[in-house]
Amino acid sequence: MAAVLLSPLGVWLLVALGLAAVVALIDRHLALLAGLSLAAFLLGAGRGALAATVALPPNLAGENVAVSGTVDDDPIARKASRRLIVHVDHVATGAEQTRVTVRIEATVYGMTPLNYGDLVLLAGEIQQPPRFDQFDYRAYLAEQGIAGVMPGARLVRVTSRGGYPLRATLLGLRHAVVDAVDRALPEPQAALLLGVVFGYRAALPPTLQQQMISSGLIHIVVISGLKVSLLARIIQQAVGRFAPAAAPPIAAGAMAGYALLAGASAAALRAAAMGIVVVIAGRLHRDSHVFVSLALTAAVMLGLKPDLAGDVSFQLSFAGTMGIAAMTDRIATWFAWLPAVLRDPFAATIAAEAATWPMMLANFHQLSLIGPIANALVLPLLPAVIVLGGAGAMVGGSIALAGWPLLQAAGMIASWYRLVIESLGSLPLAAITMPYFPPRWLAAAVILNGGALAGVQLRQFFWRKKVWLALALAVLATVVLLLIRPDGRVHVYALDVGTGSAVLVRTANGHQLLIDAGPDTDRLTQAMGRALPPTARTIDVWVIAGGRRVNIGAAPAVLSRFRIGSLVVADPDPWSATMRALVQQAQSEGIPAGSVNGPLEVDGVRLSQASDGRSWLIEADKAVLAVVPPETSWTSLPAGVSGVIFTSGGPADWQGPGQGFSVIQVAANSRDGLPSRGVLDALRGAAIYRTDRLGTIELVLVDGRIHPASG
Repeated sequence: MAAVLLSPLGVWLLVALGLAAVVALIDRHLALLAGLSLAAFLLGAGRGALAATVALPPNLAGENVAVSGTVDDDPIARKASRRLIVHVDHVATGAEQTRVTVRIEATVYGMTPLNYGDLVLLAGEIQQPPRFDQFDYRAYLAEQGIAGVMPGARLVRVTSRGGYPLRATLLGLRHAVVDAVDRALPEPQAALLLGVVFGYRAALPPTLQQQMISSGLIHIVVISGLKVSLLARIIQQAVGRFAPAAAPPIAAGAMAGYALLAGASAAALRAAAMGIVVVIAGRLHRDSHVFVSLALTAAVMLGLKPDLAGDVSFQLSFAGTMGIAAMTDRIATWFAWLPAVLRDPFAATIAAEAATWPMMLANFHQLSLIGPIANALVLPLLPAVIVLGGAGAMVGGSIALAGWPLLQAAGMIASWYRLVIESLGSLPLAAITMPYFPPRWLAAAVILNGGALAGVQLRQFFWRKKVWLALALAVLATVVLLLIRPDGRVHVYALDVGTGSAVLVRTANGHQLLIDAGPDTDRLTQAMGRALPPTARTIDVWVIAGGRRVNIGAAPAVLSRFRIGSLVVADPDPWSATMRALVQQAQSEGIPAGSVNGPLEVDGVRLSQASDGRSWLIEADKAVLAVVPPETSWTSLPAGVSGVIFTSGGPADWQGPGQGFSVIQVAANSRDGLPSRGVLDALRGAAIYRTDRLGTIELVLVDGRIHPASG
């Protein structure tokens, strides 16, 4: 985990070496243990550092290509399109054809039948998977071995082929299960049952999924250790009554089959591995200590696939399980007045949320407040719905009439689940949302949360008051520094305001400069909420580069939400009525307002108007970033510019060449301001980042260079 998540790794290796030496010097009896622990740490770090990463070849990103390959999974049907996972073997760019082994996700339109194993020829632009504000889609696809995406791919040719027999058999069984449930139950009960029992979420309505997140119940539609453990316990108890010796291997085989039927995803395999470890321990008459089993399972899985250390579901799974194991019993004693059937899931949910809330806020920016209540109403029926739904689907796949009664009973439970989800998930205060939650806040929350949970577990040692006081003060100082202190770097944000102009600069010491405000109030406030901490309520300098709606449509929101140090108008055109009203309102609120008169400098960041009279240059250290509107007279960037932000979709004409990187502010699902093909072709040679695909683009100054924070 250190090799994958922590950088630079050398510092952490030195820390580990120092800790081992300190332990050995304090107590010589622990010298061997410290040495073995250090050796294990170094082996793990080496495995992580040498792990191959899933990445698209640099020469293919952003290129229009033709690819040939094999459909590697079931196509997922959408309203007007289908999503394919294609194992590419050849790529053609122009007249050149090369052999490439990579997996991509392609979206195709049309009605041509497609199935697993088919050979396809696709044409289109191959891209790096996007990273959104609240979801790292690139990391999500990389976990599945997918390195690129091809949105709007054109299906040139398809040739039917069966694929691997075992995989085809499992997919055929999956189709039979889905068809059996769809025949027996209406929507959304059918989709909900398939999600709960088998982890199939493709058919779940987006509204229902959001309500499940708000109510803290999204975990019931993923393959988890809880479901696999329930399955193992039910099978082991049933078989153990007449064949005790055969029960453990049958239970282990059932868990492996269940994981394969669920798609053999990382989450399914992880859950099955955990369950199998417990079963094997029981067969060997060994105690299945939760923390030891978790450590063993984590070590094996990370050894096989080190990239899992950065997988959110991996982190949540293990943190949640540790929280449940460490705190559920103690929390349950606080609610002894509740019936046991409600008390246990209620306590387990509180324990899991207590252990995982930092990661939930950092990755999903939302934390359910009603999760314990919702889980208390849902989890007691989980064994019944798994048994009835699973048995009904398996039997119904072969004999429809035989599985119908079981599926109807499971459908009644799914209807109850739907009622709970829709009722609780739609409440106004169902969840806390926190758009701004940067990595250093996650580090502070993990330190604080981990220290608190460790203190609860180790409270019998509280008699060492001086030691605990020193540790508490160190933790508090670290947390305060991480929460309050800026990270010492200059950040530039091309805000996701649609087709418009809004660029935010945050200096190394936490000062803010804003260029324009964009056309839409809601989008501006959301984008700035994600970029700035809640305590940042001052804009030191606000530059208005244009008087049109795309520049200042959201200006009232800036005046109402922030304290403005000074307003600088740099519009070369005659002032519009909106511009005059904005300046008058600012002056009435006591904000100094005037026309641009030379460069502006705040905390080492310099803003200056460019030679075309419309563009702006942001200079920090030795790096120069240009902010270029569509009205510019430039057709290429001046020498020495590190990169460019094209506002409002960019200019109609651009000759290039691309320098460093190019960011384009443009709205999704709209042709208003969409960059032309000629402009995009002229920018070749530079990485292109678009707000309609990636959301707000964050740029960071590191070692005298400005580059995108997401890579």
